[in-house]
Amino acid sequence: MEPNDDINLTEKLFTRVKKVQETSQISNRSAPDTDEEPELERPFIDGSYSRNWYRLLRRPSWIWQGADPLELEEVLSRIAISKGERSHKQYLDTVKGYIPGNWNYEWSQLAGRYHQQGKQEAVQGKPDAALESLLKAVRYYSIASYPHLKNDELADQAQLLGTQAYREAGKLFSVPVKELQVPFHGKTIQGFLHLPTTERPVPLVMVSGGIDSLSIDFINLYQKYLEPAGIGMLALDMPGIGYAEQWPLVQDTSRLHQAVLNYLSEVPWVDHQRIAMVGFRLAGNVAARLAFIEPFKLRAVVCIGAGVNQVFMQPELFAKCPRMMRDSLANRLGADAADWDILRTKCQVFSLKVQGLLSTRTSVPILSIGHKQDFICPESDIRALANASRSGKAIVYDKEALLDVHQKGIMETISWLKQHLTI
Repeated sequence: MEPNDDINLTEKLFTRVKKVQETSQISNRSAPDTDEEPELERPFIDGSYSRNWYRLLRRPSWIWQGADPLELEEVLSRIAISKGERSHKQYLDTVKGYIPGNWNYEWSQLAGRYHQQGKQEAVQGKPDAALESLLKAVRYYSIASYPHLKNDELADQAQLLGTQAYREAGKLFSVPVKELQVPFHGKTIQGFLHLPTTERPVPLVMVSGGIDSLSIDFINLYQKYLEPAGIGMLALDMPGIGYAEQWPLVQDTSRLHQAVLNYLSEVPWVDHQRIAMVGFRLAGNVAARLAFIEPFKLRAVVCIGAGVNQVFMQPELFAKCPRMMRDSLANRLGADAADWDILRTKCQVFSLKVQGLLSTRTSVPILSIGHKQDFICPESDIRALANASRSGKAIVYDKEALLDVHQKGIMETISWLKQHLTI
């Protein structure tokens, strides 16, 4: 790909950003860990942790969402070998400023090339090629913004460009993407609505991710799995992130999604009697809460690696959260991750057991998926969620490769949604 000779929007935006705070300093004023023996890279259910990287490297998720494996490794290599000044020498991905080697810079450059290519292909009358290029741009802009911290100026610019590319790509679908605006406390909750058809009301799945993902991250789930099944998708941000960053994360984690769920009865393209929710990580907490408090409006729920109890209540589990994860959580709470004890205490309110929900049973069928080695959603929590549903099911993986687990979990999810929404 050859970059356009004109100064594109990427450069216009980022050249205005001179000296900005580097991502790892946004929500944590403490020094990095300084163990004498560096810890080897260790797996997470949705990525891997290395003491040499501030960010969790979510290769399986990124590849599944559309990133090219070779391009992914090329960018990570450029970041790793950079000679630029770092906020923390220990972390390869903390190069300061919008310069080569900076995380946001490297991913945004790649995204910008795909964005420009997609625009050109659209003008040339190549809609399929344009859609593919624009969705690559969306994927890389999202990685550039990752972990999407509020008040991170470079991340905000990447999110803006990613959303623009998403809108441009949305025009090229067989049914153009619609943007839903849901009134809530004098503001609006925004979501991207994907529909397989507008000729009749369709079953719908609300989808959200964890505290470090955006609503634009789930297009692959719709394209490959939901659309062929005749199921629509409404992608929503979690409180404190993306379009919902103006609302902090609070004990009532589901308040935004509940407002959207109530609003969907007014949307003519949606069969409001066939609505489900899929929640990854902390959004699994949201999905589970909705299953208890809105049992007559949800047909089914899927919780994947959901944080629902023990990680918030067991100090030894909470302490396993890597720096980026605790920073992201603090950022959504409007707190400083350096205040570890305060942060841990604040997060105890998210336990669905403390809230009294896990001691009841809901009529909504809950599919609870997780991995035996995942500290965020240990096996006991996976099974407790399923047992709290009169028609619940628990799937606990063990020893499978991360990418295989991800794919298997998605296939189980789609099977569950088809069973409860389309049959």
